[in-house]
This record gives sequence, C-alpha cells and structure tokens, in this order.
Amino acid sequence: MEVAMFDELSSEDEKKKWLFKENVRLQELSRNLEDERKLIEIQMGMLQRQQSKNMLLKKQLESQRDLFEQKWNILERETRQLAIDKDKFEREKLIYKDKVYREARRSMSNAENVKIFFKGVEDTTSLKKRYKALLKIYHPDNMHGDKELLQAINTEYERLSRFYLGT
Repeated sequence: MEVAMFDELSSEDEKKKWLFKENVRLQELSRNLEDERKLIEIQMGMLQRQQSKNMLLKKQLESQRDLFEQKWNILERETRQLAIDKDKFEREKLIYKDKVYREARRSMSNAENVKIFFKGVEDTTSLKKRYKALLKIYHPDNMHGDKELLQAINTEYERLSRFYLGT
C-alpha cells in the first residue's frame, strides 16, 4: 500500500520527503520496539527473580513443615509414653500402698503393745466381733468384769479401729 503511494507521487522532491518521513516513522517504530524489548527483558528478569524467591520460600515452607511433623511425632510419642508411665506409677503406688498396709497389719498383730485380747485380728469386721465378745465377758456388771480392764480394751479397740479405717 505504501509502495503504491510512492508510485503516485509525481516529483522527486515529494518522493524524497515521503522517504524521509517514512524513514523517521520507521526509526520511531524501531525505537519503540527496542524500548518495549528492554521493558520485556526487565519484566522477564523480575519474573525470574520472583520465581527464584518463590522456589526458596517453597523450600523453606517444606522444611518447616517437615520440622513441624518431626516435632509433632515426638510430642505424640512422648505423650503416649507419659500416659504409660502414669499408669505404671499408679499401679506401683497401689502395690506399694497394699504392701505397706499388709506390713503394718502384720506388725500390728505381732507387736508387743497389742493386747492379748485383739491378737490375730486383721480387719474391721473381726475387730468389731472380738470387741463385742470381750464386752460381754469383761463388762463391770458381769461377775468377771473389771473397770480398768474394760478401759484398756476400749483404748486398744479405738486405736485399732482408727488404724483399720485409715484415720
């Protein structure tokens, strides 16, 4: 189309003017294209830098996620172990308490300060039963009764009942 315009021009001066204008226009287009190319190169450089930043951030995020997973697994494992240790401690505590209680009962039944009246008594039921039987025998209103002996029986009964009740 522009070549057709060139052919229509009559004088050489007009052709020269047209060629000069066309040359200026083409140089302007070339500069504009060069500016756009530089702008695109800058944008590509920025895009590449942003992509490399994104890759670094992605790697950091993955390593943080892995670290979190490791910490979470450790926390779960330690929590389970803590629950196991707590159960074990409770069982050992019950065993120790039972052992101490049995040893105390054994020592109470074998101790010298235990009166002969309650020897062999090992629980509250047999203690009450023995106490009632002793009251019938040694009550001061009975023929074999003795006030001082009854006071000693009452004192020993109170001590043993507190021991068996755990107070």
